[in-house]
Amino acid sequence: MSDRLEFFFDPICPFCWVTSRWVVEVARQRPLEVTWRPVSLAILNEEISYEERRKASPDYPDSHVRGLEMLRVVHAAREAHGPEVVGDLYTALGGLVWDQDPPEGDDFHAVMHEMARRRDLRPALEQVGLPTDLADAADDTTRDDDLRAETEEAAQRCGGGVGTPILSFSPPDQDGDEPGPALFGPVIDAPPEGDDALRLWDAVQTLAEWGGFAELKRTLRSFPDTPLSQKLARTGTTVR
Repeated sequence: MSDRLEFFFDPICPFCWVTSRWVVEVARQRPLEVTWRPVSLAILNEEISYEERRKASPDYPDSHVRGLEMLRVVHAAREAHGPEVVGDLYTALGGLVWDQDPPEGDDFHAVMHEMARRRDLRPALEQVGLPTDLADAADDTTRDDDLRAETEEAAQRCGGGVGTPILSFSPPDQDGDEPGPALFGPVIDAPPEGDDALRLWDAVQTLAEWGGFAELKRTLRSFPDTPLSQKLARTGTTVR
């Protein structure tokens, strides 16, 4: 089985955040080499009209814009300091959203409003020892072509029509190599720890690397259990 993984993430996605914390736990216990790469929900959902996306919550589309802004900062940091800084930066950026106290309101819209709030990203950069002026890249739309290309690459590794996160096993060593199998998910509501984390990893990797395997799916899902969303945790949702 592969000991290398590319994890495509959007910091604003709660399901992606929970899955990423599980992968971090697996890498703590196994010799797993993880490369963290951007995939933007704002770009993935462009074909869905703004009004249609607002049906879930008025703040839903704006939350994806916040994710894109953070990914521009990730892009700038990677360009200036190399891919090795991306994993820790994602942890810091995700912490600005998901490790915060829950909002006063206890409903879905209150959490979505908090997700859509524009944040000062400099503390995340400072936390990981990166120059805080990289936060200016949040408004640098010239980076979007590169982010679009990575988003499309990630989606196509799964065949398209997917969200976040995307796990790509046995990624190519260099341009021209064929990537290994990739999956959208797993979509989970809390990161397992210890042996449970490894059991889930072995199951997911086995399915990914099983020749001809395409899909297992259920549309029932519960909102992820994070400090920000603890009042909604394990309640039903269709939002990704």
